[in-house]
Amino acid sequence: MGGFIGALGRYELGLAWQTPAGRFPWTTFTINVSGGFLLGLVLTVLLERVGATRYVRPFFCVGVLGAWTTMSTFAGEGDLLVRDGHALTAVLYVLATLVVGISCTWIGVALARAFDRPRLP
Repeated sequence: MGGFIGALGRYELGLAWQTPAGRFPWTTFTINVSGGFLLGLVLTVLLERVGATRYVRPFFCVGVLGAWTTMSTFAGEGDLLVRDGHALTAVLYVLATLVVGISCTWIGVALARAFDRPRLP
């Protein structure tokens, strides 16, 4: 069910915000960066504040966010940009996704840890 929700959200956003050929793939970039942020935030809260959960982590982190983010589309778009003669755009896309994605994940972790609540032992 979580995978269905994430995949449907990604599909609908892709329909609403299409990327013209040869352009920076803002839709996939936004999806993957937001997924990294949410994964950092939610996993930190679940692991450090809530504790062991049987269904929440697999449902949301693996299901929803696993289907929301898309490594295959990221790789495919980068490859198409190179093959179509837009190597600079491809390099910028890959580097921006890595740098901004990791940064947003770190921000999600830091934001989750910023709340002044006692941690689980």
